Amino acid sequence: MKYQKPVSINSILKKIYSKIEELFPLKNDRGYWFDVQKEWENKNIRIFTKSTEKDDMLQVMNDDIYKVVVEINQIARFGRILRTDDEGDIINMPQDTLPYYMKQSIGKYFKDLYDINSQAVLMNIYEKQNSNLNMVRKVVARGRHNNQKRKGVKTK
Repeated sequence: MKYQKPVSINSILKKIYSKIEELFPLKNDRGYWFDVQKEWENKNIRIFTKSTEKDDMLQVMNDDIYKVVVEINQIARFGRILRTDDEGDIINMPQDTLPYYMKQSIGKYFKDLYDINSQAVLMNIYEKQNSNLNMVRKVVARGRHNNQKRKGVKTK
């Protein structure tokens, strides 16, 4: 009998983060519109997952990390981990709800969002907001620095 050695959660989180970064520019929202659980179950053959060979064990771990990364992306993009029925239709979206990438207009303008990467859009918005926040912080810090000089407080 052999014992499975634990792996540091930090190393797993680093692998998950690097996989997220790897998939980020490659897939749009449409690329995550599938049942990852079914794909994962079909791929992981029992003989393969039970193997004690180092390469097989590493491959199983990498497949599991990929599955977790896809599930995280599905939660971010669709608010849930998608599941399908036997015909391949998504069964766990709210009634009368479609994913954002199927939207055909924004306001009164026609805009086909079929190839949107909503996470890239949100990242751009976040970076703009963050840069504005950083500018405000610099102005506030500069103001404090000037006020301290006027009061006679020594600054670096």
